[in-house]
Amino acid sequence: MDRRLDLDNLPREPALLQHLVRDIAALVGHRDGEIERLKSIIKQLQRAQFGRRSERLDPDQLALGLEDLDGDLAREEESGPRAEPRGLQESSSSSASSWIPA
Repeated sequence: MDRRLDLDNLPREPALLQHLVRDIAALVGHRDGEIERLKSIIKQLQRAQFGRRSERLDPDQLALGLEDLDGDLAREEESGPRAEPRGLQESSSSSASSWIPA
């Protein structure tokens, strides 16, 4: 889902702007954590694939690790967006009413 912040339609109230910034910071933090986790998995798989001969994984073991990664990604996608900022809108929507907190 392509969600973008409508920079031409930001709220003017400081409290809403602060809330928006906190929501975005939480989303960035979650994504940074996920990126680091995936980098770690990639490093492990690279060491297994390209390490010393005695340290190499059997291709079937590598495929199993990649299947686990695919499963993790599928579960993440099924769980839906996490910590989505309330101030983010679909790029086609410009309604100011979505800025009002629930």
